[in-house]
Amino acid sequence: LAAIKRLLKSLNVDDEKFPPRNIANFINHAKEEGQRPGEVEAYDDYSRRCVELYAAYDDQCQREGVVDFAELLLRSYELLQRGQLLREHYQRRFSHILVDEFQDTNTLQYKWLKLLAGGGASVFAVGDDDQSIYAFRGARVGNMADFEREYRVQRVVKLEQNYRSSGHILDAANGLIGHNHNRLGKTLRTDAGAGEPVRVHEATSDYAE
Repeated sequence: LAAIKRLLKSLNVDDEKFPPRNIANFINHAKEEGQRPGEVEAYDDYSRRCVELYAAYDDQCQREGVVDFAELLLRSYELLQRGQLLREHYQRRFSHILVDEFQDTNTLQYKWLKLLAGGGASVFAVGDDDQSIYAFRGARVGNMADFEREYRVQRVVKLEQNYRSSGHILDAANGLIGHNHNRLGKTLRTDAGAGEPVRVHEATSDYAE
């Protein structure tokens, strides 16, 4: 964020029209989709300017010899994609791959997985599409459905017994989650009994909550 603020100042860009945090989010999203500035589609003057700022930010990072977190992900992917010898080395090295919290992976991480597993590795993926809450940070829950389809998953194990919550809580959760679209589907159950009824409390503010 500090680097983007310096960049905007050096280019005399109005940081009210182009807030630094918005530009940071734009750049992160592009990188997590595996896109360099030349690959990002711009639909209007505003988005075209954002792409220009992305390119200028990349140039600034190159000059200063620094990388952000999304850049680490993108460069690693590009190394594996372009370097056949390197890619084949890691494909041979990892015959079994475990992916945890699959619902929180982004587009670029899924591309990573396909490169690493491309040599015939066995993949064991663990995730819960109903717990996907990080779309604002680039997570793509659709990766789970894509994985099941593209890899012709041989076996799906659903962990439906819950050991933390009572029956009333699970009934309420199942009732709400059941309205979500494109779920892989499961129904939570418990042997802990019904427990106390669920109570609804409306707080006056997030602080009060």
